[in-house]
Amino acid sequence: MSTEETPKKIKIATAKKREKQTLKKTLGNRSFKAKAKTARSSLEKACTSSAPLDEKRLCLSKVYSLLDKCVKKGIFTKNKAARLKARYASKVA
Repeated sequence: MSTEETPKKIKIATAKKREKQTLKKTLGNRSFKAKAKTARSSLEKACTSSAPLDEKRLCLSKVYSLLDKCVKKGIFTKNKAARLKARYASKVA
């Protein structure tokens, strides 16, 4: 079984346009979410290893920036970003 749905035959022009926009936004959101997840995992690695505090803070600022951008784009809710920021701040401190 495939996770992707079979494409439907869309007849109305506005529905075709809407489907095209949705696919484009989905791909963009997915890639941005992956970028944020990669930054978060690099911060986790920096926190578990014996990395200097400056490196941890640099990773933390990158994660903060990406989380704020995710909220701005509507990928994450404001509360989720705040919760993640608090968790990572406590790990770095």
